[in-house]
Amino acid sequence: MMKYLFFLLVCFQVATGFALPGDTTQMPFNATFVPKDAFVFYVIGDWGRKGKGNQKPVAEAMNKCAAMVAPEFIMSTGDNFYTFGVKSTKDKLWKKSYEDIYNGANISKTPWYPVLGNHDHYGKQQAEIDYMKVNPRWHMPADHYAETINAKNGATMTFVFTNSEPLVHLSAEANKPQWTWMDSVLKQSASTWKFAVGHHPVYSSNPMHGDSPPLQEQLKPMLEKYGVQAYFCGHDHDLQHQQPKGSPVDYFVSGAGSELRPSAAYEHTLFAKSKAGFALVAITKEKMLVLFIDKEGDVIYRYERGVRL
Repeated sequence: MMKYLFFLLVCFQVATGFALPGDTTQMPFNATFVPKDAFVFYVIGDWGRKGKGNQKPVAEAMNKCAAMVAPEFIMSTGDNFYTFGVKSTKDKLWKKSYEDIYNGANISKTPWYPVLGNHDHYGKQQAEIDYMKVNPRWHMPADHYAETINAKNGATMTFVFTNSEPLVHLSAEANKPQWTWMDSVLKQSASTWKFAVGHHPVYSSNPMHGDSPPLQEQLKPMLEKYGVQAYFCGHDHDLQHQQPKGSPVDYFVSGAGSELRPSAAYEHTLFAKSKAGFALVAITKEKMLVLFIDKEGDVIYRYERGVRL
């Protein structure tokens, strides 16, 4: 009975635009959760383990959901290849951790837009950039890059894909070229929706890594200055939604693509769970919907917001 009532509530929300932010009612995903005209992408991080752990089940859940609501692309928040990245474009990990895992009929041709994680930095970073010449499905033109998308539904989106490893560990002066580039991209963007992507969290309640003070000092003010609505990352191996009081930016951690670590909550936490899965993001001209979906294909968290909070 409860599942039936929740199903009716979801249908009502989709039809009317009404939403209960932070809904944690668990229910199997179906297409009615997402507006029909939405531009959809998936977000997954910390995944490349040759199918071990939860990697394969999460990939299967993505493929299952894509049969109902196909993503335009899959965003990877880094740590694409454990433990020491890849050695070259011919490294066997490309097949064992990527090609042979995300090969379901509904996602086998979906483009990937990745960023580098700390484990990717242990290997040949250039190999991950060059791999798009081997397989154009892997879209990574540089270690940091931007994409602007004009969706058929009228939504305009700018994505800033960062290389957060040096941003966290090197000085502001050493990172000046990337900060200057990011400022320029966001300043020039006329998109309604602006998103930033990195590996390291700005805010995280996970006890393993947690907050990144350098990003809070440098990145957070820039996101707020230019009206960025959301920052997507990984690094901590769970699913999180953080929203600092008074901030117009939502911070999402999607790092549960394979190995998990115990999760926790703190003052900024709207949701945090150590559950293998990924995020589905649906964009219309007026709304952003974020669903966390676990490896069983169940929606475990639902959040909706407008262009402005």
